[in-house]
Amino acid sequence: MKQYAVIHAVAGLSEGYSDTDCDWFPTKEAAQKHVKQLCDTYREDERCVQIDHSNPDDICVTMGDADDYKACVPEDMDHDDYVAEHMDDVSVEVFSVIELDASRYEGSGTTEHMWLTWDQQDCSVAWDYKPLCMSLVARVSSDVMDNTSGDSHVNCMNSLEQLNEFISSVYYRNEAFIDIDDYTMHAFRIPKKLKTDE
Repeated sequence: MKQYAVIHAVAGLSEGYSDTDCDWFPTKEAAQKHVKQLCDTYREDERCVQIDHSNPDDICVTMGDADDYKACVPEDMDHDDYVAEHMDDVSVEVFSVIELDASRYEGSGTTEHMWLTWDQQDCSVAWDYKPLCMSLVARVSSDVMDNTSGDSHVNCMNSLEQLNEFISSVYYRNEAFIDIDDYTMHAFRIPKKLKTDE
């Protein structure tokens, strides 16, 4: 049983990066149609300066001052240099189509869910496997402990609060988010059955 996730993320840690979301589709065609509709909306936005769709499963949309972009990029620098130099004035949004094999759910009586993890800083799938709830909590807890060893008491308390909120989200919501210094990750619960499958 294949499913397709469409991640819509703000690249890196630009403003709005925690607004990353995920939609689920039964076919790749439906997922790509959804991304195309979103990109068509961006094309109409005057702040859209570039849409890179060289890879249809990973599309990057750059938002910024179109006049400044037209003045700078063609003569002085390439697109990536422009984005790096104008970090405060531009944002890059990413649309990623991810194929998932959810066959572990078929015929399984488990109450646990599989999760898709997204590394916000690298703007890519975080892990090469889809953990169940307990495995997700254990891995993130371990990562948080590794990242906070040697921190001050105040930073450790903040990390524990965020970890507590993340764990609560894993068991009571469909998505979870944690942001501790250089560790920023979204997790999205993979549906056991899509509504369109009914």
